[in-house]
Amino acid sequence: MTFTRRALLWIGLLGLSVAVHLLLSWRAGHGLRQPVAVNDTPPPVAELSLAPIEEQEPEPLFFEEPLEFEPPAILVAGVSDVPPPPAVDLALRAAAGGRSESLLAAPALDSAILTAGQGTAGFGSGIGTGLSNSSNRFAAYVQNLRESGLDVVFVVDATGSMDWAIAEVRLRIVDIVEAVRSLVPLARFGVVAYRDHDDPEFLTRQQPLTFSLVKLRRFLDALEATGGGSFQEAITAGLEAASRDAGWRPGARRVVIIIGDAPPHEGNFNRLLRLARGIASRGGQVSTLDVSNESNPALIEASLGRPVNHTLYRDHPMLHFQAIADAGNGLAATMDGDIIVARQLLSLVMGGEFSREMSLLMEAM
Repeated sequence: MTFTRRALLWIGLLGLSVAVHLLLSWRAGHGLRQPVAVNDTPPPVAELSLAPIEEQEPEPLFFEEPLEFEPPAILVAGVSDVPPPPAVDLALRAAAGGRSESLLAAPALDSAILTAGQGTAGFGSGIGTGLSNSSNRFAAYVQNLRESGLDVVFVVDATGSMDWAIAEVRLRIVDIVEAVRSLVPLARFGVVAYRDHDDPEFLTRQQPLTFSLVKLRRFLDALEATGGGSFQEAITAGLEAASRDAGWRPGARRVVIIIGDAPPHEGNFNRLLRLARGIASRGGQVSTLDVSNESNPALIEASLGRPVNHTLYRDHPMLHFQAIADAGNGLAATMDGDIIVARQLLSLVMGGEFSREMSLLMEAM
């Protein structure tokens, strides 16, 4: 009996255990069959907003004026294997009196003696020829300038009556410079403008000696002829500025040309003469160009459009200009019946001795 009870108890417990397991299994299976909610919405993606980087173009470089080569202040003669000077044909033509190419043909040039030399800073050769004594002197003079250098300063009256002359220089400054540099490549030029002591704008204004045509033209373009009205002008102040502040090169030929139509003040005239002598004592030259109506009836004729009585005018420069040129070992000139200032200036740049050659040279350019 006891055994039977125990067996029944175990069977009952076994059945209960099976029933519990079946129930749990059913519950677990039912739970697995439940649909799982799926979120189809994609997770938010963080967007990176990258602004495009603008490429900045480099700023262009601007220069106030073209870069120019400035040779040293003291020129050292160099040696060049092949040193043909610029425009030597023009120099020969001018030296020959302006004869045509046919007249300077092979026979004449075959007999010419071309002396190769050492040009300044490697420029040029001797241009002496056997054409004539005058031609040889001109060639020798040019050769000396090529070796030593040439510095030219124009000292210009900038009062109202000089408007036409300044306009002429402004118009022809390129021709003047190029004509001189066809013979002397390293020539420099400067300008001093003077008015009078009571002028409200300036007494003197200066462009120091330079190789730059840009600077020369800029100075002349900005220069206005105005004021004046008195009989005498401040020439002494102009020549003093040129002598003191032009920036002369040691050893270079110094040429100063005073251009005006009125005499200097009497009170400082002796000082003016001393300045001119000082420039001459250093191997320089001070010349004058009288462009006054009193010395140049041709200017009045060009203005009026008819002839005038030349006996009413003087046929020489004003006495003050002659005295300045004498003190400065230079030449006192008038327009000499011409109305082109540039031709007279070219002649004076070369000392006044070779006016014919320089006139022909300018016409050939």
